[in-house]
This record gives sequence, structure tokens and C-alpha cells, in this order.
Amino acid sequence: MSGSLLLIAGYPKSGSTWIRLLFEALTRPLDSSVAINELGNGFYGGWRRTLFDTIAPITSANLLPDEIDLLLPDIFRQLASESAGLILVKVHDLAFRTRAGEWLYPPDHVSSVIYLVRHPFDVAASFAHHLGIDIQTAVAIMNRDHVMAPAGPRMIMPIHERIGSWSANIASWLDETPYPITLTRYEDLRGDPVGSFARVAAAAGFRKDPEFIHRAAQAVNFNRLQAEEQTHGFGERPRSSPKFFRAGKPRSWEGILDPHLRDQIVRDHGAVMERLGYASDGETRPMPGRRN
Repeated sequence: MSGSLLLIAGYPKSGSTWIRLLFEALTRPLDSSVAINELGNGFYGGWRRTLFDTIAPITSANLLPDEIDLLLPDIFRQLASESAGLILVKVHDLAFRTRAGEWLYPPDHVSSVIYLVRHPFDVAASFAHHLGIDIQTAVAIMNRDHVMAPAGPRMIMPIHERIGSWSANIASWLDETPYPITLTRYEDLRGDPVGSFARVAAAAGFRKDPEFIHRAAQAVNFNRLQAEEQTHGFGERPRSSPKFFRAGKPRSWEGILDPHLRDQIVRDHGAVMERLGYASDGETRPMPGRRN
């Protein structure tokens, strides 16, 4: 029996690692712990390149980005057909079609998409910390049609990700895509982890009772994750970042984003911010007309 893909999608630094840890907790016995360095790879970064080079008829190092994109839908089809159950895939890409007209992630093999958003003020602060860049550069990147890990004449990095701008990434998934999408705000996860985790788990197909959800939420408590990283490190932390689990709370941009940069973000992304309930003062308000 073939499996199906569960996409954990969103612009970088919106909470995808946290949700992956939640799903890891949901697959374990109630009384077991979840170690951050035992997290499944989500076929992300270098692991995606390994998947590609294992399945594709030609190594990714010999292909241009567009040529890699043309083959990726079949790579994910084969991954699903050769697996059983849910296959969790971490995604920062835009939702887009290749130049052959295929969606990068074949809709007939995607069971659900958990799409995460976070206030762009906090995304900017976290992105700058993560990449080891200044905050002005992070704000500028968030408004570009950005490609992470772009390939050169000879690819030496993980397969590229076409993440686009913050606004474009969100719109690409929420507007006119064929996927069943559950939109989840990072701030709601922090404010009501048990209720929000229950909603996300149900959307992903995990039918767990309230006690199990409560224990899973405790297992991925952000303070515990920070303490574990401090003691044991975290294999997914990039060298550019002093720590992966930085602040993990709303308004962590305070003291980092000056008024000029906040105004710039609002000019760049105001329409999508309003759509998601993200105010220009940095607050998160009720979201009008939410999907799911």
C-alpha cells in the first residue's frame, strides 16, 4: 500500500521544526520523550538532495535548477508509492508548477498541508539570527523573489528552494491551489498549544485523545527544547546561527526592529498582514475569514 505526503509548509522561521517535533511526539507512546536530535529529516535540505540523487536517473550536480524541478514531482510520487502511511515533508518552497505544468508536490499524493504563518516582524528577527545576517538584509530578502541555496555551475549545496517573498509564499499556498490546507498561526500555537495542536493533529490524520495531545504539547514545550539544545546541541542548526531555538515567542522583534524597518515591512506586506490579523504595531489580532 502506498503512502501519502504530509507537507509542513511555510516561509522560513514560521514554526515548521516545532510542528515536526509535535508529530514525532504523536507517533510515540504516551510516556516516551522526544529528543530534538532524533527528529525525522522531513526530506529537507541535504536529505532532499540525497533522496533526489537516489531516485533520479541523473545526479542533481549535473542539472540546472529548472531541470531539477522537472524531475521532483516524479521523485515525490515514487517516495509515496514505495512507502506506507504518512510521509512528513518539510517545505519552504512556494506552491508552484514546473515549466511542464506539474505541481512540484503531486496533489494526488498529498494527504494534507499544514501551512504555518508568523508575524513578519518576528520572522525578520528570527531569519536574521538564523542566517547570521543584519536585520536590514533580512527585511530586504523577505521582499525578494528569493531562492535559497541556488545552484552554481557545479552544485555543492542542498537542492535549491524557491521560497519567494514572504507575501508571495503565503499567497501561493492559500490561493487557488489543489491541496487540502490547514492554516496555522505561530502565535495561536504559543497562546493555546493544546487546542491548536489538537486541530493540527486532526487535520494531519492523527486521531488522539485530549490527554495524549496535552502530553505531546508538554513534550515539545519551547523552554524544554531550548534547554535540550543548550545541553546537547541541535544537528539542524546552521553554522551561521548561535542557536536554533532562539526566543520562540511573539514580539521577539522588540529591541531589534526599529520603526523604519517596521514601516518597511508594512509597506512590503501590508495586504497579507491584514489578511492574517498581523497588525502594524506588532500585535496579532483575530483573523478575518480564515480558511479551515
